[in-house]
Amino acid sequence: MKVLVALLLLVQLLSCKAVPFDPSHPLHLRFLDCDDPESEEAAAIAVDYINAHHHHGYKYALNSIEKIKVLPRRPTGEIFDLELDLLETVCHIVNPLPVENCTVRPLTDHVVEGDCDVKLLKLDGHFSVLSTQCHSTPDSAEDVTQICPNCPTLALLNDTRVITAVDLALAQYNRGQDGAFFKLLEIGRAQIQHFPDIVDVEFAIVATTCSAKDAQEHVGDCQLLPKDQVQFGFCNAAVLTKNNITVSCTIYEHQPGVTHHHLTHDHLGGQLPTVVKGFKHHDLRHSHHSSVHGKSESSSAEAFVGLPPAVPVVKRSVDPAIPAPPVGPGPKLPVCPGRIRHFQV
Repeated sequence: MKVLVALLLLVQLLSCKAVPFDPSHPLHLRFLDCDDPESEEAAAIAVDYINAHHHHGYKYALNSIEKIKVLPRRPTGEIFDLELDLLETVCHIVNPLPVENCTVRPLTDHVVEGDCDVKLLKLDGHFSVLSTQCHSTPDSAEDVTQICPNCPTLALLNDTRVITAVDLALAQYNRGQDGAFFKLLEIGRAQIQHFPDIVDVEFAIVATTCSAKDAQEHVGDCQLLPKDQVQFGFCNAAVLTKNNITVSCTIYEHQPGVTHHHLTHDHLGGQLPTVVKGFKHHDLRHSHHSSVHGKSESSSAEAFVGLPPAVPVVKRSVDPAIPAPPVGPGPKLPVCPGRIRHFQV
């Protein structure tokens, strides 16, 4: 067995072909402005990818391109390294609306900002995402109250008042409609106002095999719909008291091929999801590393700018009567960060 493993490793080693540095064909950095159309194209693809692989919470929109580097790649193609500033939108990930049509939350709604480092490969004019690393943080409570002294800030998602408000709101919604019985999928965000005490909550829901009427007697038998029929919804609710609840839910049509398995697997067997403990938002923290065309790339596959061999310096006397040659303009430096599309957090 050890001999077989050693043989396989040897075959893989021999198949890795390094690309040597050729001084006669030097590689050069390409400088792009952060607002260059090519930069924005890469950023748009990156944002779509991030939202498609974000498993909880809300979709994010591009706010600005902070930095960009374009590095040559041997034997062909270019590597784009981007730093992106994102803002949370009002669209939960179960909402089929494209992020371009989603509204960014205003500063008075306790915004959440995302920061992402993205690496893309551009080959034959097409971009593909190689890796992303993201995290997100809410604006500080001090900044919110400075802008809007009476605006509530984000509450903990596992606050008992929040959980109770969601349960009451969903129960009222199920009682008031004749269609399918819905279960809680995820609490998206919550804010608690004072004087009077009002709990504002947002949460995602998923349809079950039961009708609302059947669920009153056999709620334990209610299972999720099959994958080819799964249906999601999203609710906003304000809960003042047990008998003073305002709830509005939007139910989305079934989306072929979209199951959100990362959310629904907790519901198998009729189990409710675990509420995120100790957090006020669903972190965008995301790390994904993919290989192009399913092949792993060795470090020799990407060749960055290297310095040519050093040339010996020979000191020579300069005739003071000969004027110095004019100094030409240096390489154009990229203009970054780029424009702010919404607002500075």
